[in-house]
Amino acid sequence: MNRIFDPENRFWMFMSKIADVLCISLLWLIFSIPVVTIGESTTALFQFTLKQSANEEGYVWQTFWSAFRKNFKQATIIWVPALLLGALLIVEAYVCIAMGTAFSNMLFFAFVLLGILYLLILMWVFPIIALFEVPTKKALGNAFIMAVGNLHVSITIAVIAAGLTWVFKHVPILSVFGMGFFAFFSSYFYRSVFRRYMEDEGDISPR
Repeated sequence: MNRIFDPENRFWMFMSKIADVLCISLLWLIFSIPVVTIGESTTALFQFTLKQSANEEGYVWQTFWSAFRKNFKQATIIWVPALLLGALLIVEAYVCIAMGTAFSNMLFFAFVLLGILYLLILMWVFPIIALFEVPTKKALGNAFIMAVGNLHVSITIAVIAAGLTWVFKHVPILSVFGMGFFAFFSSYFYRSVFRRYMEDEGDISPR
């Protein structure tokens, strides 16, 4: 009976992690409201969940706020142009569909391919700067290399996102915590890739 209520019990340790995910999900949502700060919020979120995946997490607020402030400049430099580029790709793809010509259809598929590449880089770059001290240009380059070089992991993470989207579509109230759960589950896969790079690359320094 004592083991059931032991805080070191794996069940309670897992539940503690889930409680932290709920809290940091709300922090991510609140700090993302201005939209231009989504990059910083996402980096701070992943810094916590990546630490969770290695059982190194600290207090939720302190970790989030410290990472938010520390990565503010770099995450903004990445996120704001990415936001504008994403909007441009959507507009151009829509224009191609509206034109309806053979050439515009070819352009549409070209924009789709660019969009996939764009999403792959965006999927990896914030976890990278969350865990590593690395210049922005190198972070973007590593995001491309890791995304393409570990395509099976990228696909797995995309499946996690799709699965959670399906769940939250059927239980909308839980969507408030969607980004937190996505970061939590995907961080274990990111960590498995990052661990190899930390072993192989001497010039990549973890935070």
